[in-house]
Amino acid sequence: MINKQISQAQLLFPKSKYPLLNTYIDLFVKYIYQHDICVLESDLEILSVALGKTTRQLFRTVNSKESVSDKLESLICDGLKLKVETKRRLTTSHTELSQEANKNVVDVVISHYQSKLDEIEELKRQDILERKAKVLSEAKAKAEMLQNQLREEAEEFKASRVDFEDFELYGIKKNSRVDKLLTQLRKKIITLEEFKWLDSVGFSTELVVQKYHLQLAHQHYQNWKKNSLSWELVNASAAYRKAEVLTIIKKALDDSYPFNIPKNEKKLKSALLTTYGGVCRDLKDYVNSIKLGLEAHKVMPLNFRPCTLLGAVYLSTGEFDLGHEWYDKAKERGFSQDAYDNDIKSVYFRASDEMKNRLKQNLIATGHKYKWL
Repeated sequence: MINKQISQAQLLFPKSKYPLLNTYIDLFVKYIYQHDICVLESDLEILSVALGKTTRQLFRTVNSKESVSDKLESLICDGLKLKVETKRRLTTSHTELSQEANKNVVDVVISHYQSKLDEIEELKRQDILERKAKVLSEAKAKAEMLQNQLREEAEEFKASRVDFEDFELYGIKKNSRVDKLLTQLRKKIITLEEFKWLDSVGFSTELVVQKYHLQLAHQHYQNWKKNSLSWELVNASAAYRKAEVLTIIKKALDDSYPFNIPKNEKKLKSALLTTYGGVCRDLKDYVNSIKLGLEAHKVMPLNFRPCTLLGAVYLSTGEFDLGHEWYDKAKERGFSQDAYDNDIKSVYFRASDEMKNRLKQNLIATGHKYKWL
């Protein structure tokens, strides 16, 4: 309460605008509160009289109060009259002092206390500077402590993580299921269920998918080599194509062609011819791709897979009428509309820019409406 009253009293006359009356009120407060320095009643009374009639009356009024709090309250309230009067005088005469004031006496009394007041102000300034320095020091210490804590947490986090740069995956928790599956996938195949789980938790990047199909392809290829299971060669070819690694499977198919398959295994032979044609298509060997597709269609005329191969190749080479004709045959043999749409999209995005423009115009002209066109 007292401190609040002191602050209110000292704010009556800001020093920048009222230097004399600011000092007067400051001495008055110290006289009332007897704090910092001892201001004699006689000195304050002389100063009040020297400043004029209003300050003389203010001194008498305040001094008539009993308690420190009442005196301060009176100084604040009755000091407002002095402020209004001084403010008006500053506007008209540009001075704090009234005409009746005795400047010489005012200066003598104030000079008697000025060194003490200056000393107090300096101590206050030093205290403020010291408190600011302390606050800055504590803030700096806290910042350093937080920085060290964050650094330790970052190092701890980093130590608990592992990067898979070959899969473009970073910060995987060590010994987690993801870590174990990706580590395994680097060396050998994981199960389809495990691969689907990786996808479900967001860890199936394009490189992970490619690696999965490559490991799957190696597994099928080794089974074919070891057990001479022709279907495993078909499976290996499909997986190598998805992995976009064709060297091994192309040589195996080249060496195995023309596929000495028993006559009653038409489905197998058609599948081998079709996947061989697909490998040739991926390598842009369209002549052999068409040759193998036609051969596969001859073996199994009612199977849609050779038809889709031929449709894709002809669209890729710009023979659009033939391409649509073969896709129509595929649909007649059970090729679904969704699968057909995906095939067309795949052909389009694999084409060169020049072929894309031509194919786009053809698809629009033939009534195909796709958002990706």
